[in-house]
Amino acid sequence: MDFISYIPTILPILLFLIMLFMGMTLKVGDFKRVAVYPKAALIGLTNQMILLPLIGLAITKIIPLESAFAIGIMVVAASPGGAVSNLISHLSKGDTALSISLTAFSSIFTIFTIPFIINWSLNHFATAESASIHLPIGKTIINIFKLTVLPVILGMSLNHFAKTFTKKANKIIPWISGAIIIIALILIYFKLDEIGNVFDFVKASFLAVLILNAATLAIGFFSAKLMGLNTKQATTIAIETGMQNNVLGMAIATSPSLLNNSLMAVPAGVYGLLMCTTATIMIFIFRKMNNDKINS
Repeated sequence: MDFISYIPTILPILLFLIMLFMGMTLKVGDFKRVAVYPKAALIGLTNQMILLPLIGLAITKIIPLESAFAIGIMVVAASPGGAVSNLISHLSKGDTALSISLTAFSSIFTIFTIPFIINWSLNHFATAESASIHLPIGKTIINIFKLTVLPVILGMSLNHFAKTFTKKANKIIPWISGAIIIIALILIYFKLDEIGNVFDFVKASFLAVLILNAATLAIGFFSAKLMGLNTKQATTIAIETGMQNNVLGMAIATSPSLLNNSLMAVPAGVYGLLMCTTATIMIFIFRKMNNDKINS
């Protein structure tokens, strides 16, 4: 059995599980909660839906990248908040309720924006190889819906009808999701190793991915502070803006029914590795900032 050939099929399954687990942590009230702090939600979603793709595009203009990697950067920038961002927000002493709401809404909204952003990117960075790729809008929305929103709905249903089970499971769900992300990164490593030198791919996209991650974290935090939000809310918006669903990005890039291009998954894979590192640093920094605010 050629295990590597099954990786594009396995990744969507892993993504489905991540989104199912995320749904198990959600309630209908998490969507209603946005009305409690509309300004914070609006800033967070504006960063996610508008600023992120613009920052991604700016990076591709500043840093010379192969077409596949430039498109991969745009795939990451178009993706919603990461599945473990709620855990990172909690550990950073941010506004966890806001984090949950932003993750839920961005996961829904981006199923409509992703096809348009990716198709524009395919045309903008067109090469002989990528020019032949085009995502049918309706079909792509349905595919992403099945991989993201559908499992969230199923998870929320479990949370509603099996509260005792999900209450116990919720204690370990973020850690399981983190483990699944690591498994997904390992699978991408094997897939890329089949077509070339993985470390050459990583080096080629590392700087662009690093700038994307660092810039979005910083812009998320300072945009919130400039708009008068408190440090806990700014912490959460920084994390939601700077931690994207890299497994979704890898699944879109490698899926035979979507981009079907492993090189386009490189930025999402590198982003996942970097995200683990920067998340640890951000937890330390944001915890200190939020503790200082409490003690002052």
